[in-house]
Amino acid sequence: MSTTILSIDGGGMKGIVSALVLIELEDILKKYTGANTVYLVDYFDLIAGTSTGSILAALLLCPNDCNRPKYTASDALNLYLTKGKTMFQTNPLHKLRTLGGLIGPKYKNKALVAELNSYFGSVKTAELLKPCLLTSYNMTTRDSLFFNSLSSLKSEDRNFNLADAVLASTAAPTFFPPSCIKAYNSCEDCLVDGGVFANNPSLCALIEALKLERTKNINDTMVLSIGNVYSAKSYDYNKVKHWGAINWAFPLLDVLMDASEQTVDYQLNKLYSTLGVSNQYLRVVANVNENVPSMDDTSQKAIDRLLEIGNELVKKKHRDLEHYARMLFDNHKRNQIKDTRRVI
Repeated sequence: MSTTILSIDGGGMKGIVSALVLIELEDILKKYTGANTVYLVDYFDLIAGTSTGSILAALLLCPNDCNRPKYTASDALNLYLTKGKTMFQTNPLHKLRTLGGLIGPKYKNKALVAELNSYFGSVKTAELLKPCLLTSYNMTTRDSLFFNSLSSLKSEDRNFNLADAVLASTAAPTFFPPSCIKAYNSCEDCLVDGGVFANNPSLCALIEALKLERTKNINDTMVLSIGNVYSAKSYDYNKVKHWGAINWAFPLLDVLMDASEQTVDYQLNKLYSTLGVSNQYLRVVANVNENVPSMDDTSQKAIDRLLEIGNELVKKKHRDLEHYARMLFDNHKRNQIKDTRRVI
């Protein structure tokens, strides 16, 4: 039996693409199980997410009153389609005061806070259905910060409201103000989006999974790493060589995040290949040359484009996802047989 890991990248509204991949995985598992409804949390032992990925991870892990999954991947997609404009809303006065985000956060987080509270209520990280890993960065101590249910179970001081943990993971610099969780060090620390160090949290998730009692070694792990859109836009030397701070300001964040994501993918690809279990690692991400909406573009045109990219991606990766889903299904069956033997 393998320890199965689901990791979801950050990327704002590009989470639409990730959600479509999750829906495709659910649909394939429905075919194998014959069930009308499938919950991905039943097939993964740990789910990790950064920024928008933390929203998706939290939705999959959030329990209902019967301690079963409250949301499906389709519910997650619906959040972006119906609440995206609300979460990235601003007003003319705020836009004027911040010069469009140049001298202050581009958006207030009041609407985002309201939506997170609406979806997650008072659920704590210790109550999640499976172990989680949500990334954030502490600007005060200059340390990475991981919200995980294992720590939450061991210490009440680390048992955060899920909505607060997700808010910290989504506090993207320049877009939203930093977060400060009252239960964490008396609200002295400044927490920002985990994308500043791990926009692709797959490697962090693997390390976290090694702490689980069921995990014997890396060979016993399976990682499904879901990205969204990697912009393959190229920059000409003769143009870039004249750039100053202002010119670099906007492309730099995208370049750094893309480079970080690719590095983690390279490391995990080589790791699993070297161990002779390359089929146990799958990365799903769209490589697009042009017309990639920005992470905060909530226009209908941008949403339609992201839906187009996502649908093209699942078609392209259908065979890989089908193979991986089969592995998840078989692993789940082995777990059920083992649990039955324990009862007997």
